[in-house]
Amino acid sequence: MKSYYPSYTPYKTVKWLLFICCIIYFPSIKAQKQKTPNILLIIADDLGIDALHSNDYGISVNSSAITPNLDMLKNTGVTFKNTWATPQCTTTRASIMSGKYGINSGVRNVPGHLETSQESILNYLNNKSQTDYAKAVIGKWHISNPVDVNHPYDHGADYYQGIISGTIDDYYSWDKVDENGNTVKIDEYVTKHLTDLANNWIDQQNKPWFLWLAHIAPHSPFQIPPQGTYTRTDTSSKRGTYLASIESLDYYIGELLDNMSQGTRENTVVIFIGDNGTPNGVARYFPTGHGKASMYEGGLRVPMIISGKNVSRQNQIEQGLVQVNDIYATVAQLTGSELNGGIYNSYGLKEALTSSDKITRPYIYSDYIDDGVEYWAIRDKDYKLIENENGDIEFYNISNDNLTETDNLIDNLNEQETIIFNNLKQEAQTIRTSWSCQDQILNGTENSIDDCNTNDDTSQEEEEEEESCAVEDELSFSNIGCCDAPNQPTVYYEYYENNLRKIYTNNYPDHDFCYSNPSKTPTPSYHKLQVDMTPQITQTTTSIVNPNTGRPATTFGVALNGVMIAPAPALPFVFQNPQTNQYNWDWVFEPTNNQGQGSDYVSLDCASAHTSTAHGYHYHGEMFSYLENETPGITQSNGTSELFQVGWAADGFPIIYKFGPDKTGNIKKLTSSYKLKEGLRPGDGISEPCGTYTGKYTNDYEYQEGFGDLDACNGIEASITLETAKGEETFNYFYVVTSEFPQVSRCLVGNVDPSFSQSKITTEVDQDGDGFIASIDCDDNDPNIHPNAEDDVEEGIDKNCDRQVTLSLVEHNHHHQHNTDIHIMNNPTSNYIELDAQPSNYEAVLYDLKGNKILEEKNNPKSIAVTHLTDGVYLLKITNHQTNQVHIQRIVKK
Repeated sequence: MKSYYPSYTPYKTVKWLLFICCIIYFPSIKAQKQKTPNILLIIADDLGIDALHSNDYGISVNSSAITPNLDMLKNTGVTFKNTWATPQCTTTRASIMSGKYGINSGVRNVPGHLETSQESILNYLNNKSQTDYAKAVIGKWHISNPVDVNHPYDHGADYYQGIISGTIDDYYSWDKVDENGNTVKIDEYVTKHLTDLANNWIDQQNKPWFLWLAHIAPHSPFQIPPQGTYTRTDTSSKRGTYLASIESLDYYIGELLDNMSQGTRENTVVIFIGDNGTPNGVARYFPTGHGKASMYEGGLRVPMIISGKNVSRQNQIEQGLVQVNDIYATVAQLTGSELNGGIYNSYGLKEALTSSDKITRPYIYSDYIDDGVEYWAIRDKDYKLIENENGDIEFYNISNDNLTETDNLIDNLNEQETIIFNNLKQEAQTIRTSWSCQDQILNGTENSIDDCNTNDDTSQEEEEEEESCAVEDELSFSNIGCCDAPNQPTVYYEYYENNLRKIYTNNYPDHDFCYSNPSKTPTPSYHKLQVDMTPQITQTTTSIVNPNTGRPATTFGVALNGVMIAPAPALPFVFQNPQTNQYNWDWVFEPTNNQGQGSDYVSLDCASAHTSTAHGYHYHGEMFSYLENETPGITQSNGTSELFQVGWAADGFPIIYKFGPDKTGNIKKLTSSYKLKEGLRPGDGISEPCGTYTGKYTNDYEYQEGFGDLDACNGIEASITLETAKGEETFNYFYVVTSEFPQVSRCLVGNVDPSFSQSKITTEVDQDGDGFIASIDCDDNDPNIHPNAEDDVEEGIDKNCDRQVTLSLVEHNHHHQHNTDIHIMNNPTSNYIELDAQPSNYEAVLYDLKGNKILEEKNNPKSIAVTHLTDGVYLLKITNHQTNQVHIQRIVKK
């Protein structure tokens, strides 16, 4: 193989040892100024204890990787001998990110999804750390299902590049998600590329940082690394290639550390860990089937080393029981948090970095779902229990059998072993249903560490509940503002077939917007929608929330600028239930009352909108920026006789803004019939919220018939006539966007068309960038030809795809009008508009931009005088009475 890198020599090891000596005895001035350290967390994929210096972990393997840079970290830090991960990569990463066991994080198998309701270590640094940390994730993510390129940002990362799905087919040619969320092809050895990304990011930092560097290596496919990055001569076997991949990983870890300036390196704590055991095909020492994906030591036990700033224990092996979720509390401690033992299921290891015998916890635990069956394991210093939900039990003395777990003791327990077995079984059950009182962490309902057995548990819990429920909710009505402007075409295209109103939109706003991070910048997402043109009220209403899950099920409608309207909240009440430790979708945060940045807020912008994977950019409430863009001053108006349609609901009824006719026909500001409930919420503050109804949750409101003008779906059964793209249409029901709760309805009274389902985003692409996908665009290779284009009459070019060369439909307020056989000339003009008309029976009316008539109806005019009008833009509406086609043309008077 061609050599891409210089030869690998022992010189690096000597250089690093000398460098570490300098770090220990001659700290730089810059290092003294930074009080909190940088944190570099390096995760190796599928690296068990049998692949490194196995003697450190109590086993002996003939063939292992040569890793001088990891040896350097070991020699200048602490090796944790008894570290448990989980059997697979996703479950381990979720445990590190959440600080919780799988039973509590909700991630117990592959694929898995770590909900953003779990406070990740990244968001913990955002919310709790007194130091402003830069936070990056580079490499394998693999805790998002379905795959969501925004997921690292949702969990608090400032920067992400890597492999969201977690797997690649070729180390030398693979797909990467870049920092903007785009997928790009990379033709470079993956370990080198990720290392270079880390080097570049670190070089750009000017404040303390946390970097989660998650390598793919040495995960399959097993491929020979670049020459010069490994020392092995036998790479013909899978095991040989696997070990070469580890050596190459070590080489690039050396490059990363070498690249740091002296001050940066002095101020950095390095945490190195494997995410699960070695795959069975390349594992050694352990019995067959005891490697990755198993609950045996070969699947759970992984190498972990911590070295760097303030790690005064040098070249020591820590015997205490440790698990991967302890990284969460340890990072929190290292970055300045004072914790009582730890947090959640995460035990802080900071003291163990300076003193031995500090880790005294009696048990560690792990769980996993394999092929639909749930397994869990728990161990103390010497014994280990494995159970599953089918009742299978294994019990081992892992000290006596050297981690091989070949002698199941369950049928032949002595008196002492019986006591240990019962203790392990009871503790596992406690962990799985509540908070441990033996984990040496202040968590659950404890007032002090492990105080669960006090005599006054119930009264103390009640006092805590009363105290927590006495705290008033914090509401926030301030959106994150506008920070950017559209740079792509906005497309809304409406046409009609078989009594259906067909709507195509690229769901891209035509007004200013903002986003919580760059990956959530609005981008086009293509929707092909349809509604009944003659909608009818049904006997039952349809909620836009799934009644079984409480999660959003369908969008409410679409605005006339093409942006989807999806108001259903998606942020549930998060609680630490001693029984289930889950979240409650019956109580969701009301978005418009919880606006702002951060994990406990909804990042709505100046249009009450934001971007998500499910909907793309979408409105949640009163659409300020959109409304003001269309009719300046309307959101501040107290009344108007003009009707302002803002969209179509998913059942075909129109949506208007605030002002419309009540049931008596009186035009007024229409009001909601929802109000806050009185009294206290029924919850205990654990399984559901307690305290006074404040509006923090959607469930804080109740509908009271007659309280306002509108019904439970924020609509009204009254006659309304609107000028639509079809022409003049009358409806017997309409919805209203209001300024008070719910602002936008959460239910629909008619038949909801499936095209509005939240999963109905079209996967087609827009080749020519005009906003139209190929199935809508008659020429997807020419951006000048699309259904909204204007025909070139002089050249005889049909640009609007209607197979006629006539004056094209003109968009006004995003309504697309039908063609007529009328040519309008002298536009712009200062005197007259000339009309060359083919139909013999038509009328023309001139309006201003607000819709006020400037000239009354004229039948079959050949010209229209505009001399008396002030300079500006007007609208000429022409109706062909023979075909009922309507055409609206912008007229410029100058």
